[in-house]
Amino acid sequence: MPERASPVAQCHPSPALSQRVCALLLQYHAWPEAYPRVAAALAASCGASGAPAPGKAVSGGDVSLLRIHPQRLWLISEYPAADRYPALDSEAGASLDLSHARAIFRVAEEFAVPLLSRFIAIDLRPHHFAVDDVAVTPLHRVSVVLWRRADGIDVLVPRSFARSIWELLAETAGRLD
Repeated sequence: MPERASPVAQCHPSPALSQRVCALLLQYHAWPEAYPRVAAALAASCGASGAPAPGKAVSGGDVSLLRIHPQRLWLISEYPAADRYPALDSEAGASLDLSHARAIFRVAEEFAVPLLSRFIAIDLRPHHFAVDDVAVTPLHRVSVVLWRRADGIDVLVPRSFARSIWELLAETAGRLD
C-alpha cells in the first residue's frame, strides 16, 4: 500500500500546531445490548485497564480508545496493525477502518485554550477539560473530535478539511503572539 501523504504538507508551519501520526483509526459501533461486551474486549486487546467512560479516552501501550458516542469507540494508534484488534460480528455491531479519513493536529498546550476558544463553545481550561477528556464539536462548521493530552489538545479533523482547518488555526495563532 502506498504511503499516505500529509494533507497539510504544503501548509505554512506554525509553532502552535504539529501533525500527529494516525496510522490506524478503527471505529467500533456496538449495538446497545452488546456494548459492555464489545468495550471490554477492545479494552483488553489494547491493554487498557477498562473501557472509557462517555467523553473519555484510555490508553494501553501504543494504542488508545476514545468514546465519542454512547455506543461508539475509536481505536487510535501510530502503528498500522489492524489485524491485532478484534472484528465485530454483525450480532454485536459494526466496525469501520477510518485510518484514511482523519488527520490529527496537536495544538501546543500554551496555545490550546486561547486559540481553540475562538472557534469552540467548550470550556477548554484544564480544570474543566482534563487530560483524556474527549468532545465532539464543530470547528468552523466542521465536526471535529477534541482530545486533551498531557502536551496539548489533539484535534481530529476530516482529511478533506484538514488543510483549511490548519490554515485557519495557523493564521489565528500568528495573531496571538
